[in-house]
Amino acid sequence: MTTQSLLKTSSCLLATACACSPLLAAEPVLIEKPLWELGLGGGVLVQPHYPSSDETQTRGLGLPYIVYRGDVLRIGDGGAARAVASENGNYELSMSFAAAFDSESEGNELREGMPDLDFIFEVGPQLVFNLQKFKFSDTSRSEIQLALQTRAAFSTDFGSVDHHGYVFEPMLRYRHYGAFHPQLEATVSLKPLWATRDVHGYFFDVSNEFSQLDRSTYRARGGYFGTGLNFSGTWHISNKARMFASIQTSFHHGAANIRSPLFENKFNAGFGLGLIWSLRESEQKVMRP
Repeated sequence: MTTQSLLKTSSCLLATACACSPLLAAEPVLIEKPLWELGLGGGVLVQPHYPSSDETQTRGLGLPYIVYRGDVLRIGDGGAARAVASENGNYELSMSFAAAFDSESEGNELREGMPDLDFIFEVGPQLVFNLQKFKFSDTSRSEIQLALQTRAAFSTDFGSVDHHGYVFEPMLRYRHYGAFHPQLEATVSLKPLWATRDVHGYFFDVSNEFSQLDRSTYRARGGYFGTGLNFSGTWHISNKARMFASIQTSFHHGAANIRSPLFENKFNAGFGLGLIWSLRESEQKVMRP
């Protein structure tokens, strides 16, 4: 199925479920929000040890919850942390950030005896296009965005930082505010990923030092990594509390390093579930979508 047909299908399903009238173009809606919010968040995350791994790890999370809606710096406000350089109703040019948890090799059959995979973070520019906005007869709204993202990848054990090359990750995203219920926000995103050799090598290289009879030496090459198809929903319980859930799937058919002895599955899935509670907020307000 093509990206266009996938997004069209998702849009139609949501529209039907909400018993909405035909889609109509909508102007951006600005809402007064606090400049910052502080609170607590907790949840559980289940994910593969690394891309294509057959084994999963479960993490319980308890973290401070921070939202900042500055003119330049945006944290936790409608997406990942980013620094906005320029924007209008049609596009946003910003610096984006991404991260992934570490994974211990102990207990992973394919990586037994190899170094652990450290915490990974990425930073780089992105250009986001607002392709279309819609409104429905039930007052719900939705949008389609295309984000072109290029980031440098790093790993850290919080004692040192190593650079691991670059990734290119365009993203097509459909977000519906008020889907099925006025308090529900639903999102579907499609993200193919290409990366340089060093990024692939961090996951799929096997040096002579760690080769075995059933784990031959392998040097990864750059290229196509895989495609993520993610679903998420946020339930706004009140102005102070919200619950969220997500399903992350990734498809590695045709990946550049499918022949690595560390490559295991052409399909991965994970999920997350959590609750966020806002405890304090600023008196200063800003207008944001």
